[in-house]
Amino acid sequence: MGLFDFFKAKGGASGDAQEKALLRHAERVLDKRAMSPDRFASIEYLCRLGTEEAWRALLPRYNFTVDPTITDREEKGYILEAISNAGESAVGPVKEYLLKTNSVNWPLKMLRALVSEEEFVSEMVDILSREDTNYQKNPERKIQAIIALEELQDPRVADALLPFLDDVSEDARFHTVRTILAQDAPSTADALLELLAREDSMRIKTTLADGLHERGWPCSEAAREKVAAVLPRLPNGPFSFDADGALKRAGRR
Repeated sequence: MGLFDFFKAKGGASGDAQEKALLRHAERVLDKRAMSPDRFASIEYLCRLGTEEAWRALLPRYNFTVDPTITDREEKGYILEAISNAGESAVGPVKEYLLKTNSVNWPLKMLRALVSEEEFVSEMVDILSREDTNYQKNPERKIQAIIALEELQDPRVADALLPFLDDVSEDARFHTVRTILAQDAPSTADALLELLAREDSMRIKTTLADGLHERGWPCSEAAREKVAAVLPRLPNGPFSFDADGALKRAGRR
């Protein structure tokens, strides 16, 4: 059932005036060919209405752009502010939208404003649990969810991200490495070191080496053996290991 089918079914053939108005304004918000003042008036109406159905009608506006770009930014910014300040009525619609769209930057900002840090992490972990590491035409939702976790420290994050060290997308692997390194997770040292041994991307290799060196996380002997041949060739090295198995730059204690 599409968005407008949902509204029609809810209102019925003889739905009340508010439901009919909601449907009319929802259609106009998603009409790229509508005059911008008319479309903005519909956006304002739905924001003032402030119901779950109104937020559901507004969120798909992020699926397309209009000209001129300043108008596009103004409309999206207005919706962002309204939903971010809407409270509980907007949480469900934003979560639903995140699971079905690749245009995630705006709704991620909304959700971060609407819920606690703990709930936000839970939602990102849930989104990532639905993703895999195979080729995707558009991996943006997965990548943005990983990036969103980089600024937060939570014991659930590292375990949720470990599978994405093997992602087909180089961007996904890169941001996975950055986010894991941002956690207090020394138990991931072996997995990160083993990625360094097999990784082709130089930006990932240098990020891994710098990150492990800065954190001083000890690595197992087995993991150290796998990466031994790589360490002398890194442009930000060379690296070796100290007596505790932590990565260090050669010649430094």
